[in-house]
Amino acid sequence: MTNFSHHAIHLCQPDSEKSCGACCGLYNWKDHSRPAIEAILDLQTAMFAPFQKSESDFDRYRELRASALNNEKLFETIYNCEFIGFIDSERHRVGCMLHPMVTGGCDLRDHCFYGAEICSGHFCPGYSCFTTAQQRSVVNATSDWYLYGLTITDIDLVKEFFKHVEDSIGESIKEKKLADAAIAEVLADFFSLKEHWPFKARENRLGKYYFSAAEYHVARIDYEARWGLPASRFDKILVSLESDLATEAALRQAEAAIDGYIKKFISVYT
Repeated sequence: MTNFSHHAIHLCQPDSEKSCGACCGLYNWKDHSRPAIEAILDLQTAMFAPFQKSESDFDRYRELRASALNNEKLFETIYNCEFIGFIDSERHRVGCMLHPMVTGGCDLRDHCFYGAEICSGHFCPGYSCFTTAQQRSVVNATSDWYLYGLTITDIDLVKEFFKHVEDSIGESIKEKKLADAAIAEVLADFFSLKEHWPFKARENRLGKYYFSAAEYHVARIDYEARWGLPASRFDKILVSLESDLATEAALRQAEAAIDGYIKKFISVYT
């Protein structure tokens, strides 16, 4: 069993309402919309449940799953684990169906691609890159597995938002104030842009990355070439939100929307 005692918050499974499966390739599909990912989780959860977990069962499950999937990988070299599914009866939390806390004590993770040692020892950048207050902000403000996983793994989106806030108020965000329901509501609205951003690119993007065959690149917005402008002060947020801005007017609208969320947060926070 992995020891999480040195982390203030267990980001993988923070509470009973949500969890994250991004490191298992959960979003590594060309169609990584909520309905598409939910369909994959439903399929894998239901299909794996009847097996008795012998070696032949694992092979048979893989065959059946491969024939039933109706999606394509977004980035070929990232592994999409076939053993991620819903791990609670309410289908609130995603996780490893081979984990001992799910199986009732038996660790079956050596049957997966990475194996038990790698899986149990892996901690995403959110553990080291976010402050505890930033971690808490995402945990408090997101209420489901899909949005939580997209947000807790988007370092630029979260850190840049709080950088603008802290620059404006002249102090660091206090973790204890993040428990306020009004603050959580503002953050929830902002983080939901990961799913509902009106300027979102439509193809081959996941956060700030775009994919072409077996290669991936960090997306860039060339402000100078497009509009003769310096980079937006919200550039990292715009890129994290997968922005595809056709005109300068669209850029200004997007900036105004982000600025509005920052100002609203500051108003409630202070």
